[in-house]
Order: sequence, then structure tokens, then C-alpha cells
Amino acid sequence: MKWNNGDVVHGFNIMKVDHVEEVNSDVYMMEHIKSGAKLMYLDSADDNKVFYICFRTTPDNSKGTPHIMEHSTLCGSRKFPLKEPFVELAKGSLNTFLNAMTWPDKTMYPVASRNSTDFHNLMDVYLDAVFYPDCLQNPQILMQEGWHYELDKKDGELTYNGVVYNEMKGALSSPDALLNNAAMEKLFPDTTYNVESGGDPDVIPTLSFREFTDFHRRFYHPSNSYIYLYGAMDIEEKLAYLDREYLAAFDRIEPHSEIALQQPFREMARKEGLYSISEGEKESEKTFLALNWLVGEADDAEAMLALEILQHALLQTEAAPLKKVLMDAKIGKDVSASFEDALRQPYLSIIVTNSEAERAEELCRLTEEAMRGLIENGIDKTLLEASINRLEFKAREADFGTFPKGLVYNIKIMNSWLYDADPALYLYYEELFQKMREGLKGRYFEEVLEKYLVKNAHRSLVVLKPSKTLSSEREAALAEALEKKKQALTHEEIERIIEMNKRLKERQESSETAEALATIPLLELSDIRREVEKLPLAEREIEDCKVLHSDIFTNKIAYVNLYFDAQGVPQEHIQYLFLLTDLLGAVDTESHTYAELSNLSNLHTGGISYENSAAVRNGEPDSCMPMFRVRARAFGRNLPELFSLLAEVLTESKF
Repeated sequence: MKWNNGDVVHGFNIMKVDHVEEVNSDVYMMEHIKSGAKLMYLDSADDNKVFYICFRTTPDNSKGTPHIMEHSTLCGSRKFPLKEPFVELAKGSLNTFLNAMTWPDKTMYPVASRNSTDFHNLMDVYLDAVFYPDCLQNPQILMQEGWHYELDKKDGELTYNGVVYNEMKGALSSPDALLNNAAMEKLFPDTTYNVESGGDPDVIPTLSFREFTDFHRRFYHPSNSYIYLYGAMDIEEKLAYLDREYLAAFDRIEPHSEIALQQPFREMARKEGLYSISEGEKESEKTFLALNWLVGEADDAEAMLALEILQHALLQTEAAPLKKVLMDAKIGKDVSASFEDALRQPYLSIIVTNSEAERAEELCRLTEEAMRGLIENGIDKTLLEASINRLEFKAREADFGTFPKGLVYNIKIMNSWLYDADPALYLYYEELFQKMREGLKGRYFEEVLEKYLVKNAHRSLVVLKPSKTLSSEREAALAEALEKKKQALTHEEIERIIEMNKRLKERQESSETAEALATIPLLELSDIRREVEKLPLAEREIEDCKVLHSDIFTNKIAYVNLYFDAQGVPQEHIQYLFLLTDLLGAVDTESHTYAELSNLSNLHTGGISYENSAAVRNGEPDSCMPMFRVRARAFGRNLPELFSLLAEVLTESKF
């Protein structure tokens, strides 16, 4: 450990020190004494370093201020006075992640890079953007990123325009987004989750510049911030830099950004809504149904994991019993589930697509009956064990495609840290999964199902019906309202809108000055490592088959790749090679049905996939080696089961 509890390092008080085996890291919790900023550092050997600064942003209206502020802070700052500093920064950066994100209760600015100089540059640009953005002095940025009246000539049509305004018009035309909004609106009538943090296009144009700047002053203060650092770095240098360049300039305040708890319901809430379809579509079997439950609080990591396992087992696997009941009843064309855990009070949803509005009550009845039956008769233990295995695998692997591992950790961390619980709560999982496996011996999961779903009155039923006229009616109403607005404008006001639009376009079309461009820190060739990264690779022969083995830390997971030479497949049969990748593992074998295979895969592996690829021979850049590839993952303890399953699928599939 670098420090002990109570140590003061570059203005930061070390509040807690721990080691988390699950992420192979030492964890340091700190607080900046002068500004009140909270900081968490995961000291890991991973060179893919991650930084973010996050603010708890809790709106009380749907004007979209958190979302617009997220966009606007990235439009120039004190040190970097460009229109789009991140566009220029990306041209000379080796970042592995660069983005900003808005949730219903927080706004996050994360970056990642494996290059130390690049990582520092990214941190500096982001910190200057959030604490000293140009958007607080320049109303044109709110016009561009949020909304403005669009009018080019006196006799032209008055319209709304703006990046977030247009983005949310598109986003909220999606049935999925409308279902989610309606669920939250009904489950949280009295808290910040009742409003649309991204912005409702009907309300966004009421946001004033003063409200916008007041929002920044209230929420974008170090006392309301959560700073995260992960990976192999000179942490003392980073703490000194944070203190010297940014945090020491601020005094501690009380931000008042707390998130109130929604009081429990005595009965289910209901909501009906509409979504748009085209004139040529039929309205029958186009209704969406959603049954939603508020399920406890985010600081109960055990309950959240148990509910995630139940959701997967009962609604997401091939043998999911609750999904089967609803599908057999033909209540809709498809049944899915979602578990929204990035809130202080998470909620679980069952979603039925391509249904009818009159089937809504039947959905409630069938779901209730099926759940009571599962409680009374017991849930299939093998099914539950398979879901536990799949989720444990996901936790250990921490692999989310192109997202750096440290970024995945930080998003999970906020599920407790933001709500004043232990920030490391969701990093620990060994004991939790052990408890889940112990629960298979009794009625643990049946009791969770009963407590959080069957006996829980805090639920909502959302019915979303199709409408061929909704879109045209809304556009007509908007056009009429804007025409009335234009008629009420004075000659001077119209001239002012035209002039403001003209200046905005001039700003957007203008080139960056050489002086402004020079402020952006770009990597030099000397900052980039010339050496190729070398991974350990041992070559062996097993029964005349070449085996390559990499002995590296994989958190107890074994990754297996089988390569088959596909050069013998005639050109006219190549399409069948691609068909084969879809069929393997998706048809019965001599020993098991497809559903049984799916369950065995969940039970013993982290997933098996089949694909076609091509490579070149070493030293022969114009050569082509077609390959059929099998990719598989499993815990080391489950390798015998994995290879048995692979052998069965590859040699016994019944096409």
C-alpha cells in the first residue's frame, strides 16, 4: 500500500485503503480538503489508464439541461478556446476511449489511454472543459447545442433547431425510449427520475441562458464531483496536478444534489401512450406492453445480483419458464426483460412487443400466476446455476468490447458511490456469488421472487399503442404554435432572431485560428513507444496438433480458439461455410436438444461462437489463408465440460 488512512497527500485526505482481489487492485478513497472533491484510485498494473470526472446532476424539469450542458462544456474552455477542442485533440491522440455521457442522475466525462503523455493531455482538456467552459459566457453555444429559433428571412417559416433538440426528437420517437420514459414517470412520480434528463423536445425550448448557467454553478463544482483514476500511473504526480491546476481554486460548498427516495405504492400505476407508425403500416399487433417493478435500493448489492440472476433465468435463456408461459399464450410476438440498476432505486421490466392493448391485463394475470407457480413448485436449480455461471463469468471477464476494463469498473462503481454507499461495493463479488450458489440448496431465489415481485405493489403497467396520425398532428401543432409565436413578434424581435442566426452560422463556418489550434496538446513521435508489445507464447505439439499457449492473468478464465484450415472449401460452397457458423450450436445433437445445449453452454462456459476469417502467412503479404474459427471461454475448472461440449457440437450436430 502506498499510503495509510489519515495520510494527507497533495491536499487529499486518504479516507480508506483496501485491496480488492476481484479487480487485482489496491483501492484508495480520498477527499480533497479544500474543495470537497471525492476521488477514488484503483492502483492496477493495467497500462490502459482511465480517468473520469462525474457530477451528480438531478434535474427537476425536462428542459434537458444536464444533456445540453454535457454537449456545451465540450465547445471550448479557458485554456483551449476552440469551437470543438476534442475534434482537434483526437487528431493527435492515442486514446482508447473519449466521450461524455448523461444519465437520469449523473453526467460523466471519461477518457482512457495507454500512453502517459496522451492520458495527461486528455485529463487536462476535460477538466478545463467542465470547470471553465466557454458556454457560460457565450450564448451561441447554448443556441447551437441546445435550441434556438431558426429564421433566415422575414417572410420565412419560424422553426426550432439545435443539436440536443433534434437528437431528442429522434430518440423519443422510438417505442423503446417511450416505454422507458413512461415506466420511470409512473414508478417515480415524486423524484428527479420523473423527468427526462435528456430533454423533452416540447419543453427544451423553454430553457433560458440564465437557467443554463445557474445549472452549471450549482452542479459543476468539485464538492459535487466524483473523480476516478485507474491503472498504472504516477499517482502522486496526478494528485499534485489536480490540486495545483484545478481543485485548489475552489472552496467547499453544500451542493444539495441529493436524490430523494420514492415512497412505496399501495397499488399498481397505469399509463397509456401512443407512438408513431407510418401511414402504410397496419395498427394490429403493434402495441407494446411493459410491466415494471421498483425493486429496492442500489446499495443492496446482494438483492440486485439475485434479481439479475432471476431475470436472466426466468426471462432470457432458451429454457426461461416465465418467457415460455407468455410466449405459449401468444400474448405478443416476443417477450424480453430489462433491469435498470443505474438508479438509486432500480427497476425490473417485462416487455411484450407486437401485442394488443386489450392483452395488458392478461399479461399481469399470467405473469402473477406463473410467478406464484414457480414459488410454490420451485425454480429449476440447473437453470439458476447456469445463470449464476453466466453472470459470474461476465463479472470476472469485465470485457465490454472496445471499452477499457477500468471504464467498466467505474460505471459499476457509480451504482453505489453516487448514492453515498461504499464506492467499492460493486467491485466485490466472490462472496456474493458464493452466497448465490449456497442459495441453490434452499428456497433463496423463490423468496427473492416473492418479496421483490409477487408481493411488491410498487409497479406500473404501460400500454403503448401505434398511431398513424400522431406524428403529423404533433408537427401541425408545433407549426401552428410557432406561427402564432412569429405573429406576436415585433419587427425588431424578428430582425434580432435573423441576426442571431446569421452570427451563429458565421461562427460555425469560421476556421479555427492558428493561436487557438496551438493550445491543443498533441503527441509527438517521441511520446510514442517504438517497441512492439510482446505477449508470452509457448508452442507445443499435442497428438500432431500445434497448440499455442499464452500464460497471462485472465482472472481464472481460459480462452480457447480452434482454427480449421478452410482452403479445401470450393468457391461455390463458401456461402454454406457462413451458414454453418449460424447452425453450429443452434440445432439438436445426437445427445441433446438445442434448448439443452443452450443451458449446458450457460452452465459450463462463458460462450461459444463460430466464425470465418482470413489471415496472411508470415512474410507473404499477398497470401490468403481462409480459416474456420471456433472461439470459446470457460472457467479453468470447467475446461473438461467445455471440450466435451465442443466435441459434441462439432461432430454430432443434426442438420
